[in-house]
Amino acid sequence: MRNDIIFGAVLPYVAFLIARHFGLSTVHALAIGSIFPIAVILITYVRNRRLAPVSVITLAATLASLVGSLYFNSAYLALLKNSLITGFIGLVFAGSLLMPRPLVFYFATEKGGEERENGNRLWEVSPPYRALMRRMTIAWAVVLLCEAIARALLIPLLPVDIFLVVSEAMWILVFALMISWSLRYGNRKGAEIAKAAGEGGG
Repeated sequence: MRNDIIFGAVLPYVAFLIARHFGLSTVHALAIGSIFPIAVILITYVRNRRLAPVSVITLAATLASLVGSLYFNSAYLALLKNSLITGFIGLVFAGSLLMPRPLVFYFATEKGGEERENGNRLWEVSPPYRALMRRMTIAWAVVLLCEAIARALLIPLLPVDIFLVVSEAMWILVFALMISWSLRYGNRKGAEIAKAAGEGGG
């Protein structure tokens, strides 16, 4: 997350302020700032020869907002980038509810091995566990979609330099709170469900 903050927030903000200081338009100043997150994603790809799904979403949203803002000369479209990112991730969470297992299940068992085996076992035998995974997935989807909408509504209400700070603070705070909630709530409820499943199996 540190690199996300530095290259996705701090450096673009500094570049925006410098560009505006030298007389560039808001749209072009924002376009210069977007170079940093794009460059980091491309460098990561060159090094690892692969991109994480979130990086693909970030790259697509950044390029879409960049092209749209330059074509229509719209600062709003340039500032819409982060809303597109969190909104699309929210839709991915929501869409995963239509899959055999929702997205939170894979996050909860991401270490694989025994953790994945226990998760698979609970998924098969425990309706409360399946309900927990779906409930947490719904929570992520709703929160991220609401955050995306709220941020999009704030764009015309705040000066650009203020919005850039508020926008970055919003996603950092939302993700930090949701990760903290997921770990605490998921671990507590998961332990209760696993205990009940064990007693029932015994």
